[in-house]
Amino acid sequence: MTNRWRRREKLIAAGAGGVLAVVLVAWAVWPASEVEPRAREYRNVTACLLTDRQGVAGAEAAPVWAGMQAASARTHGQVRYLAVTGDQSATNAQAFAGTLLAGRCAVIVAAPGIADNAVRALAGRYPAQQFLVVGGASPTTGNVTRLASSSISDTTAQVSTAVGDRLAADD
Repeated sequence: MTNRWRRREKLIAAGAGGVLAVVLVAWAVWPASEVEPRAREYRNVTACLLTDRQGVAGAEAAPVWAGMQAASARTHGQVRYLAVTGDQSATNAQAFAGTLLAGRCAVIVAAPGIADNAVRALAGRYPAQQFLVVGGASPTTGNVTRLASSSISDTTAQVSTAVGDRLAADD
């Protein structure tokens, strides 16, 4: 019986050694990753979006936000948004636009609706700030750029270009 157990111990030890050898060989020949993943590095320039209470999920703001994100990916500029809470009026939205004005945004983009109306009302008082509105009437001040689009994809493309140009110009 002693020989039988010795033989079994030898087989177990040989099997464990074989498994260990296979694991070590596999680890040694496994290809290394060419590029280690890392976080995107952003430049010190920001474009800001003002929306109604629905935020970037709203039908009017979603294509605008998509265009801003595309511009950010291309230029490494930062983008952020602020949704108007409370009363959904242009007067209330002006207070939220004031927050973006204090936040040193290279360009403030206004989604159609109350945000657009708030930006148009404030633009004359802040001539050094650049604003971008989507749709609506022609701007009355030189620091407001209006984008006229005919479709969602057109809005996204136009916003991406306009915001990308502004992010690339500032730093």
